[in-house]
Amino acid sequence: MTIHIDNPEIEYFFVHELKSDVKKFSDFILKNLKRHQQTNTFDITPVDPQKNAYKLTFDDIDTVDPDANPFKDIDDVAQYARELRERAWR
Repeated sequence: MTIHIDNPEIEYFFVHELKSDVKKFSDFILKNLKRHQQTNTFDITPVDPQKNAYKLTFDDIDTVDPDANPFKDIDDVAQYARELRERAWR
């Protein structure tokens, strides 16, 4: 195995702490990678949808509010689409 170390802190650790032993160095990396993987896992507990659901209720669903139309100012749909495409590519 060939190791090229550009970081002086890691090189110092490798030379002085591990005595330039590649096997110890690879074991050290693998052990810390496993620890890192174990500490960065998510603990996801399942949630009961019946207990955590929220029901949306609407009073007058059949009536349409005239102020609720966001496209009421658009007269020419083709021109509006062209302008959207031009603005998206700029």
